[in-house]
Amino acid sequence: METAETLGELTCTHCELPIIENTAFCPECGYPEKGDEQDVAKFYAKRVMAKNKNMDAEEKIKSARNTLFVMAGLVMLFGFFSFFVNDDYVTLIINFIICCIYLLLGGWSKEKPLIALLLGLLLYITTIIISAIIEPSSLIKGILWKIIIIGYLGKGIYSASSTKDSN
Repeated sequence: METAETLGELTCTHCELPIIENTAFCPECGYPEKGDEQDVAKFYAKRVMAKNKNMDAEEKIKSARNTLFVMAGLVMLFGFFSFFVNDDYVTLIINFIICCIYLLLGGWSKEKPLIALLLGLLLYITTIIISAIIEPSSLIKGILWKIIIIGYLGKGIYSASSTKDSN
């Protein structure tokens, strides 16, 4: 099997993919083939900064994912509480369905974090709006928790939108 070097082609010093002889930067990874030590140092510094940014984004996405799981648990607890206090099967069933949706979104957020977190936020806001229509005073009740949950989901969405593999 012939390699790029036996065919007379050059390879990138960093990613080892074939490049054209007079290329200043590798078209694949951006390595400065014709650069000095300072250019190479900038190349590696940019890669480290990008990696750190993605690590920070992953932490925020994980936090938002955990928020989806916590929401599932809270919704189910509220459903059980409502069932035992009011003997209300309808609320229990609705909360069980919403709990399952949150659990599915939490699991799916490992593969498609942006879409899953957006849907989780949309579901949360929708339940707040429906609750406010049914009982207007529920909009004010627990406002701090609502803001915190929306904040966590919002940070996760922002971080997921800034990473490459959020699609």
